[in-house]
Amino acid sequence: MTELPNIFARRFVIVSGKGGVGKSTVSAVLGLCAAKAGLRTCILQLHTRDALGPIWGIDAGQYEPAQVSDALPLWICNLEPKQALREYGVMKLRFAALHRLVFENDVMQRLLKMIPGMDETFLLGKAWYMEEMERDAHGTPKWDLLIVDAPSTGHGLSLFRLPEVLLQAVPVGPMAQDAKRMKDMLTDPKRCSFNIVTLPQELPVNEALELARQARQEVGVPSGHVIVNQVLPDLLGELSTERLQGLDAGGDSNFASALTDARAYQRWVDQQQQQIERLEDIGPLIELPHLLRPMDQAGLAKLGDTLVEQMLAHPLPAMESR
Repeated sequence: MTELPNIFARRFVIVSGKGGVGKSTVSAVLGLCAAKAGLRTCILQLHTRDALGPIWGIDAGQYEPAQVSDALPLWICNLEPKQALREYGVMKLRFAALHRLVFENDVMQRLLKMIPGMDETFLLGKAWYMEEMERDAHGTPKWDLLIVDAPSTGHGLSLFRLPEVLLQAVPVGPMAQDAKRMKDMLTDPKRCSFNIVTLPQELPVNEALELARQARQEVGVPSGHVIVNQVLPDLLGELSTERLQGLDAGGDSNFASALTDARAYQRWVDQQQQQIERLEDIGPLIELPHLLRPMDQAGLAKLGDTLVEQMLAHPLPAMESR
């Protein structure tokens, strides 16, 4: 098997961040890297628009995992709370008819809607079940890796607070036991990592810093990589901003225009690097290049090469028991 970064030693990989920073793209890149190395991998979208299926030309907006191709052990699904509730109910009550009697009557439906976060709890419960409980005929885990394309920052972190909230509301019983097992998985550094995606811009970086603090101090999910997306290449190399400022166009209008563009570009690169430096203390940093084109399979493969190289060079801290 191809050498893999140690992020893939954890079977439950969470990808979170501010909306629009490229979480789904990073989830797809991680999934592609793992699958190409032979890991049976599933990317979990959580009750959202299918952002990943179009890359491979498949419908990945369904509850049941869809394989991206026969040649690659990579699946994508889109979890939906009503189906997760039904699956959970049938599993606990053993019979579909009994589930319909208990969970699908009007009184229970209204009650479930009154409990904050229940939809999200069933989504998280399904993800946990796939990691801990799904086995093949030989008792081997069905999935080598599950990648959760989490909701945007605020909602994403709230999702992972739910087991503790549920335990406070329902401290005993079968649901409490499952909530405890979910919490155990989410806080176990041998099973889970919480990875933050951001852009090298002030507002996304501010949000990434706050997300890292809350994830560590308030939720307790194990820190993962900090992945900075759409980093511009330093095309000018040693031709620094200072030297650019000292150049004189000498009355050549074409050169003057090019010089103005070069100075603006270099300022943009410098500003990005200043923002990236702010992230150095919250986890191993990964920089993914700005491809300057719509994302496709070739783009994912290029980003994947960069991702693996950098993750091998900047691994997560050694896993320790809780």
